[in-house]
Amino acid sequence: MATVIIQPGYSPDLRRKTPTLSPSPISANSTLPRVRNGASCDACLRRKSRCAMNEMVNKCYSCDFHRQECTFTLTGESKKRKLSDQPEVVKRQAIRPQSECQSQLQPQSQPQPQSQQQPQSQSHIVSESTHPHALNMIRPGFFNQSTQHIGMTTELEPTLLEYLPLDKYDECTVSNSRVRKCADDGTFMRVVDTPVGDSQAISVDAIESLVAPYGATLIEKFFDHVHPSFPIMIEEAFRQSYRERRGLSPLLLASVYVLTLKFVDVGASSQTARKPDAARLEATALKLLMESLPSPSVSTIQAGLLLTQKSTLATASLNGQLVTAGFEVGLHQDCTNWRMETWEKGLRKRLAWALYQQDKWSSLVNGRPSHIFAFNWTVKDLVEQDFSDAFASGTDSSHDETAVGHGPLLFCHMVALTTILSDILDRFYTLHAIEEFSAAGNQRTRMILEKAKPAQIRLKDWFSSLPPSLKMETSTGELVETITDEHARNGALHLAYFATEITLHRCIVRSLLAEGTDPYLAHICRSAAKTRLISAMDFVNRLRPAHLRSFWPASARTNFSLIGSFGMLLRITAPTNEEAEFYRVRLCEYRWTLGVSHKNAAFMGFALQSLDNATELHKHVPAKPGIEELMAGSAKNGMQRMPATTHASYDDAMMEAGGASSSVISGLASPATSVSDMEDEVSIAPL
Repeated sequence: MATVIIQPGYSPDLRRKTPTLSPSPISANSTLPRVRNGASCDACLRRKSRCAMNEMVNKCYSCDFHRQECTFTLTGESKKRKLSDQPEVVKRQAIRPQSECQSQLQPQSQPQPQSQQQPQSQSHIVSESTHPHALNMIRPGFFNQSTQHIGMTTELEPTLLEYLPLDKYDECTVSNSRVRKCADDGTFMRVVDTPVGDSQAISVDAIESLVAPYGATLIEKFFDHVHPSFPIMIEEAFRQSYRERRGLSPLLLASVYVLTLKFVDVGASSQTARKPDAARLEATALKLLMESLPSPSVSTIQAGLLLTQKSTLATASLNGQLVTAGFEVGLHQDCTNWRMETWEKGLRKRLAWALYQQDKWSSLVNGRPSHIFAFNWTVKDLVEQDFSDAFASGTDSSHDETAVGHGPLLFCHMVALTTILSDILDRFYTLHAIEEFSAAGNQRTRMILEKAKPAQIRLKDWFSSLPPSLKMETSTGELVETITDEHARNGALHLAYFATEITLHRCIVRSLLAEGTDPYLAHICRSAAKTRLISAMDFVNRLRPAHLRSFWPASARTNFSLIGSFGMLLRITAPTNEEAEFYRVRLCEYRWTLGVSHKNAAFMGFALQSLDNATELHKHVPAKPGIEELMAGSAKNGMQRMPATTHASYDDAMMEAGGASSSVISGLASPATSVSDMEDEVSIAPL
């Protein structure tokens, strides 16, 4: 699979915080009655936002939320300045036509009046001049257009399309749609406007009402917690659509809210504010997504990817539908030489690799075949330029374009790790691979170890290539003391790394059950697996509340469960009662860790329940013999040795067992007597 181009020495953060604009002071001695009479309060007038009164506290929801006085000293109707009196940047905004980047999805039939908009703080306002490239270069209607890749085997002959007369957009009208020529290699897309159906009955205002008065706060939380490590949108485009309430898709807005609700302490600022209707919001988002999938657009993929980051929604069925929608819009193809702007190429590549991640991790956690295969995937590696328009400051003239921040680095390294996971799934967990291993009999372990060599080398190289900003520990091996938001997000990346290693080791440990397996080789493999388990459990034990409260992808809850499952596998396959007891104790400790962590990460409940279920099933496992009994039985059967006290190197053991040289699987390592011994060999320091 492709590797991701990541170079060291990048600046720590690409994003820049928008300066907060303080509202004008409001007189606390105002004697005007706090009644709306159809007018907005002073604060809402300044923000040009909707003013909705909360009669229980005699304030509007926005003032109550921001803990400020709700006064009516200004005139009921805001006086609009003439265009000639406004700043130049506002003039440009007023006269510029709506672009597709401003519309991140399906357009509304009528622009929403200012008086009907939900409250939002001025701290959410971003100067238009911050991001001129994406806003000016995007064609109108891009995000609300359904695009269909024209395949080579359909009834429409692609060669015939080569003769079409094209307009300035490289398009031509064919029947009731348009055909867009993307490149000279015969790549064509059918472009159709999204039909207006029942989904349009659910407006942006309807979505906003489900979370009022927290809408603006949720948007801010999304770009603080989710977007940095999962940059599948153009930040400034979405922010502007939200500010203006023009061309904003109910589907995408609902998806953002669904994923971000957990980051808002609902009701903390006001005991009278009603809580968002989370259940209805989620049901509405799923309904809109299902209606959008048959004719997907770019925003359909964006919304689907966001929704599938919520573990309760990330089903194998939805993943399959989303991947199919991605194929429909041609995300599986290399767009490097396509006739489109740089921002669109970057967006397509980020969406493609996000979809790739979702498919591969869904395959792992659901135990289902992947839908994306290397022979039908030509998307190129992510590079710095692909993130130039992802963040609000991406094209600022003062921005150093040679630097990529923490979020893009995190995303790229997760993509690289996912390609390794894909290789492991293809080598060891396809039906063909399982049949091949089964047919190998007592040689299956050696076969698996040989096949594991490339994956283990890639895992070792991946870990050693992590820049300091993505590590959980300092250069001295100590856990980072001051946990920033960026460092907190690293937890999900390292958990995914342990889950990938565990997936490789599970296959090896299972192969040791074959009759006739060399006991010495089995001991070496079990020692390596034991070390990985201890490292993974230690990682979870050292996670802090800041880590647990950050954004975790949907696969995280199963990845935590896999650590317990791996421990249970080692317990039930232990050759002696003493070894089985060791794993029982470690699993009890791990359960305690999960219980403590659960209060800061609700999805940990899934790992707790999974471990409890496995423990309950363990009662059916036969009791293990003691080590003395096993030694006596081995001597009686004429076995020459038992590996319980050996300290020979793993490479020597592999040579003796008929394996390869020291390059076979350095990461599966020697029967180390401690975690640090094992870590030194594979150049991976524990947390």
